[in-house]
Amino acid sequence: MPKQARALRTYDRVLDAAAHEFARYGYANANLQNIADRIRLTKGALYGHFATKEDLAVALDDHLSGALGDLLTGAGGSPRPALSRLRSLVLGLGRLFGTDVRALAALRLSAETARSASRPIPLLTETHGLVLQLVRETQKAGDWNASVPTVPLADLIVAALFGTFLTEIDPDTGPGRAGPERADAVAALWEALSQALDDTPALRGRP
Repeated sequence: MPKQARALRTYDRVLDAAAHEFARYGYANANLQNIADRIRLTKGALYGHFATKEDLAVALDDHLSGALGDLLTGAGGSPRPALSRLRSLVLGLGRLFGTDVRALAALRLSAETARSASRPIPLLTETHGLVLQLVRETQKAGDWNASVPTVPLADLIVAALFGTFLTEIDPDTGPGRAGPERADAVAALWEALSQALDDTPALRGRP
């Protein structure tokens, strides 16, 4: 059991180190020796867990798929009002990519793969479909201004959310630097958007 526990800890350390490498440099520029050096592991020991960069990328993608699936299922299958579910989804994704470097790395790798194949990022497409549904339900319930076009609004939410983590602003805060401040930025974006769209009489100055 101690040997097995040690192997699991090493596995996690390797995956975290790989996540930092991929998130910062992308797939093509990631280096297995750098990953091994980051956690003071021999390259041979690293190969005992992951033989190739592709194996590491697949493990990170599996991690993101599980985490994203939980968020999408929670937002899509809950009996709560649509606005509440949409808020939970947006803020949950902000926390995921802002605090989980494995998820952030997988997002960057997914974006690179989609860009090289000239196709949309699959997880963005899946998220957009649910966001569009929830925006439509929120407007129908009278919680958001229904005069705002639904599809462009969903586009804006998804673009702002994922753009926070895929658009490089400067070397210290660009891709590869997960941190709570990014989750806070998503929360601030959500509050600004929801206040601007709120269709309740109190906030729109109606009796």
